[in-house]
Amino acid sequence: MLTYCVQIKYTKDALMAIIDEQQDRQAPAAALCESVGGKLVGMWGAMGQPDYHMFAVIEVPSDVAYMSAYMKLMKSGAFESLKTIKCYSTAQAAEAASAVSGIDYTPATG
Repeated sequence: MLTYCVQIKYTKDALMAIIDEQQDRQAPAAALCESVGGKLVGMWGAMGQPDYHMFAVIEVPSDVAYMSAYMKLMKSGAFESLKTIKCYSTAQAAEAASAVSGIDYTPATG
């Protein structure tokens, strides 16, 4: 599974609907993730963070699965922006580090 952190900014209308109707958006987010074969790890609000209203961590089986969920969200019109951060585990970092010695590279010199 691939892991993504998604920074969520709702449109003004969507945010007002969430407030006025006391909507908890976690269940719809979980259902969206499950519909592309993934899962919602967690979803949190962001106090004192002016650029985004919520953060979600999700796991999905592929980049294509993530992109299809992203497109569905943006097509809904409820989001001003969704910023995607693709995450990697410490085990993946260690695996990459073990491959460094076998990579050829000549740096720029001046």
